[in-house]
Amino acid sequence: MTFEEKLSESIESFFDLDKPDYTENKKNLHADFIELISLFSNTDGTSFGDVLDRFFGTKDYSSGKQRDKDESWLIEIFTIIEQRVRLFADDYPFTLDDNEVLTIKPDLNWKNKMYLGMLVSSKLNIFKGFRPDLTSEFETISYYVLKNFLSSKSIVKEFGKNSTYTGNAKEKIRLLAADLGLKIEEDELEGISERNNQERGLDIIGWMPFGDKCMNQLVYLAQCACGKDTESKYHDTRRFENYLKFYKTKPQHIMFIPYSLINTFKNKFYHSDLIEKDFLIFERKRILALFEEEETFLGLQMNKIVDRCVKHQADIV
Repeated sequence: MTFEEKLSESIESFFDLDKPDYTENKKNLHADFIELISLFSNTDGTSFGDVLDRFFGTKDYSSGKQRDKDESWLIEIFTIIEQRVRLFADDYPFTLDDNEVLTIKPDLNWKNKMYLGMLVSSKLNIFKGFRPDLTSEFETISYYVLKNFLSSKSIVKEFGKNSTYTGNAKEKIRLLAADLGLKIEEDELEGISERNNQERGLDIIGWMPFGDKCMNQLVYLAQCACGKDTESKYHDTRRFENYLKFYKTKPQHIMFIPYSLINTFKNKFYHSDLIEKDFLIFERKRILALFEEEETFLGLQMNKIVDRCVKHQADIV
C-alpha cells in the first residue's frame, strides 16, 4: 500500500469508531481519543457537546439520572485534558477554550508535532498500516531519550529492530554480554532456539562503565511498547536476568510508552496498579521533555503522518 492508501485506511478506521472500546475507568485513554477527534477536525475544534453526541448520541435514556451520569463521566475526561494543558504547557498542540472546546493550534512547533506523533503511535489499532514504521521509530526516539537521560559517560545501544548487534538471538546476547563484561548463564541461553532471530524482548540497553573490568555496574534494560498489550510486556526484559550474570546489583528495568500517564492530581501514574514494581516508566510527558533531536524527528515517517493528519479537514463529529 502507498502512504496515501495507508492514511486513508487509518482515517476510515477512525470514522468507523463512534467511541473507543476502552473500559470507562481508563479516562486518560478516552482523552487521547478526543484529541484525535480534534486533530482530524482541524481548526473547527471539538466541543464537549460534540463528543457527548458522538459517544452517546444513539443511546436511549430511560432516565435523566443516567444522562447526568454520562455527562459527569465526560466532564472528568475534559478535566484530564485541562490537566494536560498545564502539564505539557507549550508542548501541548491543542487549546482548550472555556474548558469545553478543544482546538488544534494553527502554528505547530516540532514538539507539538512530536506530541501528536506519540498520540498516533499509541493508536496502532487505528494507524495499523503504519505499525512497522511507528514502532521502529518509537524505538529510535526512546534510544535518544535514554541517552539524554543518562550520564554523558554512559553507553546506550539499540537491541531491537534497529540494532547493530548481528546474528540470531543467542549470538546477539553473547555479543551484548561481551560488551557488558558479564558472564552468561549457559543453561538458560541454550533454551533459545538457533532459529530464533528476535531480540527476546529487549529493545534498548544502557550501562555506566567505571573504566575497570569489575562486573559491578549500573545496567538499564528497556522495552518499548506502543500497543494495548503494555501490561503483558513487563516480563520481557526480566528474562535477561536469566541469561546474564549481573554482579552484586540487579539491572534497572525500563518501559517506554507513548501514552500520557502522569496524574498531576495525585502525583502518580494513571492505572498505577497495572504497572509492575521496580520499573522506571518513560511516558509521553517524560519523553517529550527529554527528547532534543529536532532534525531526527522531522526526518521520521511519524512526522509525515502527523503533517498529513493535520491537513486533513473533515467534520467527523
